[in-house]
Amino acid sequence: MAESQEPIESLVKKEAEPQRDPIVSRSTSAILLLCTLLLIGSAGWALYDEGFGQRPWRGMQQEFVKRYTAYLKSIRKDAGKSEADVKETPEYQQLDEAAKAALDKVKADIAERDRHVAQIQAKLDAVTLLISSRSRPAISGASVTIASSTRKRRKSLQLICLRTEAASQFGRR
Repeated sequence: MAESQEPIESLVKKEAEPQRDPIVSRSTSAILLLCTLLLIGSAGWALYDEGFGQRPWRGMQQEFVKRYTAYLKSIRKDAGKSEADVKETPEYQQLDEAAKAALDKVKADIAERDRHVAQIQAKLDAVTLLISSRSRPAISGASVTIASSTRKRRKSLQLICLRTEAASQFGRR
C-alpha cells in the first residue's frame, strides 16, 4: 500500500476560532444597574403620583369629614324629636293608613302565593331526597343505560327507575 504524500496535519480537522461574542466578552453589570435604577425610579414616581400628585382633593375630603361629623353630632339630640313630629302630622297618618289598607288588600294574594311556594318546595324536597339518597355510581349507571337505549325503551327505563326509587324510599320494596 502506498502512503500518500499529504501531511498528517491536513487530516486533522481544525476548529475555527470562535467569533468574538459581545455578551461573553463584555460585562453587562453597568447596563443592568442602569435599568434597575430606572425601574426603581419609575416605581417611586408612580407611587408618589398615585398618592399625592393626582389626588389634590384628599385634604379637602378630610376637612369635609371633620366638619360633617361635627355637624351630625350637633343635630343628634334633635333627631328623635323631628321623627316624632313627622309621625304626628296628618299627612303622615294619611299615608300610613293608605299603606295599611293596601297591605290588607293584597294579603290574600300573598297567602295564596305562599301556599303555592310551599307546594313547589315540597315537590323539590321529595326529588332532592330521591336523588341524594342514591349513590353517585348508581345514578351514573342508570343515566348511561337510559341514554344508550332506544326512545321507547328509554321512557320505560325512566319510569322503572322512578318507581323503584320511590318504593325503596318509602319501604315498599
